[in-house]
Amino acid sequence: MVSRRPSWPIVALLLIIALAAFLRFWRLDQLPPGLYHDEAYYGLDALSLLRGETFPRFYEGWELYANDAHAARPAAPTRFPVFFEGNYGREPLHVYLMALSIRLFGNTPLAVRAVPAAAGTLAVLTTWLAARALFPPDERRPFGGELLPLLAAFSLAVLYPALHFSRFGIRAMTLLPPMTLAVWAFWRGWRQGSAGWLGLGGLFVGLSLYTFAAGRLFPLVFILFGGYLLLTDAASVRARWRGLAAATAVALLTAAPLLLYFIRYPYFFVFRMAYVANRGQGAVEGAPALTWLLNVGRVIGGFFWRGETHLRHNLPGRPFLDPAQAVLLIAGVARGLRRWRRPEYAFTLLWFGVMTLPSILSGDAPHFGRLIGAAPAAALLIAIGLTWLVERLGRAALLRWAAPAVVIGLCGLSLTLTARDYFGRYAALPDLARDFYRADWELGRFAAARPPETTLYLSPSQEEMATIYFALGDPDRLRSFNGEAGLIVAGIPGRPALYLIRPAAESTLAGLQAYFPEGTTGAPGDDFIPFELAANAPRMRLANVAVAEFGGVMRLAGYETAREGDNLLVSLAWEASSAPPQDYTAFVHVLDAAGTLIAQTDRPPGGYPTSDWRPGEIVIDRFVVELPAGLAPDAYRLQTGFYDPATVARLGDAAELGEVHLP
Repeated sequence: MVSRRPSWPIVALLLIIALAAFLRFWRLDQLPPGLYHDEAYYGLDALSLLRGETFPRFYEGWELYANDAHAARPAAPTRFPVFFEGNYGREPLHVYLMALSIRLFGNTPLAVRAVPAAAGTLAVLTTWLAARALFPPDERRPFGGELLPLLAAFSLAVLYPALHFSRFGIRAMTLLPPMTLAVWAFWRGWRQGSAGWLGLGGLFVGLSLYTFAAGRLFPLVFILFGGYLLLTDAASVRARWRGLAAATAVALLTAAPLLLYFIRYPYFFVFRMAYVANRGQGAVEGAPALTWLLNVGRVIGGFFWRGETHLRHNLPGRPFLDPAQAVLLIAGVARGLRRWRRPEYAFTLLWFGVMTLPSILSGDAPHFGRLIGAAPAAALLIAIGLTWLVERLGRAALLRWAAPAVVIGLCGLSLTLTARDYFGRYAALPDLARDFYRADWELGRFAAARPPETTLYLSPSQEEMATIYFALGDPDRLRSFNGEAGLIVAGIPGRPALYLIRPAAESTLAGLQAYFPEGTTGAPGDDFIPFELAANAPRMRLANVAVAEFGGVMRLAGYETAREGDNLLVSLAWEASSAPPQDYTAFVHVLDAAGTLIAQTDRPPGGYPTSDWRPGEIVIDRFVVELPAGLAPDAYRLQTGFYDPATVARLGDAAELGEVHLP
């Protein structure tokens, strides 16, 4: 009778995958705390996908590069982009997968991080598949030839950077499954002479380009390996040329939509690469070749003794490898170099070397996020080194018994060090919450709990808003303004308002409390103070009521004037009749009886551009008009209005505020 029990390698593999999943998903909604800006930005794009909104979309005011990107060719609106242009531009697969995750888990850190966690777990399985296909049974002899693939899978499961980036909601980890599946399919096709398997490998090579910018170098592994084969085994290449041609064609067809996008918009092909290559502490200004040469040493050092210091990318200073992994990787590289004429070893070394280039070619090496493409090859080399050690022990009768203990001991050491370093040392870092924007996340969730009719405001404005926007689930719910100069956004009559004031913006909070004495100041949160206004609170409190329309876009609701030394203080209450299509400049002019301009102040509304105004919203702003010396006593006319700062064309007619007697 044939046993239906699973074989021990399958049981071992399932246990390794379960371990990888536990390490990647345990407390994923809490660690790291908060949600970093870049993670949240992916989430915003995913939300826009789910809502059927049109791309490209840019959520933050600093993204002015969009003007340069489309200077030569306008953007082509689409609901299903092959490249997401916001936040310096990003490949799409991660965002599409995140949209599915958000549909399941909502707009939460768990939904954002579940995608890389799942990719990191899947990569353990696909690395096992790649190792089995890459190395024939005679090259993975111990334990029936099953040890090397299992060790490769385990090494990736407990490799610290692979764990770290599996719990960080950016796109780096999505590269690993298609990359390792490409290796698996290619080598099955190569060993079997199957055009179908080789074509499937080409499919995964093409798919890898949709994951992460570092994936653009992955095809180079196969190109260099092809050159190696032509030098060492040209007959095999000739025998498989149809399959290799099929793989190339399928890879190009798979990548074609993205490649055509880059042909249409070359700006985005080079923009991020140029950005990362010329910045960072290791960049030598004006000497990229010298930077890259120095980076070779930095990357080697990053693997073995001095890792990346960026808190979001690593336990600062921890090497890519722990001591046991470092020794075994060196042994694996040495074995590969000795057996370089065996194509599987040559391929593994090429894979490892090529996928270190994204970090070498950047300005801030060793950047572990850009090294993540080398992680499966590093895991393979570690497995090769440990397999070699087991073989050596097995040749000595007195030491043969020690082989299982050595494997268990070294694997246990790596697991212990990785778990301690991430869940112990890294989790305890005092700056972790700050670096992952926990305060912004909690502010956003506090605001999201308010009824949907509540108008929400943040003061002062800040460049990076993605974390707050994603916590809200809708960027349009929140507006930011700077109230230090006295501007007050009074909200929309008949709707409650919530103001979230940073502790440093004391004058803004004081201004709101003075203008709305019936408002409620709540208990301070983590880096914000809430100020709430009831729906029935009066919003226009200026002495003089006025009605004047500006082009059907804005209207004047009220005003008052006062003298302060040689200055005329003019407070204005504006109401947005509709959503202003652009930023306008406001003006206050003082004219004499003949209509001659005597004094003026022209400026945008202080700290709250008109393009942010919502229909029905009332904005109170104060203008200081400096009066000329020796002004003759008389009655002077006061005017206000708006104009386009680019063309100086007025938005409708100026509004007359009546006369003021000066001086």
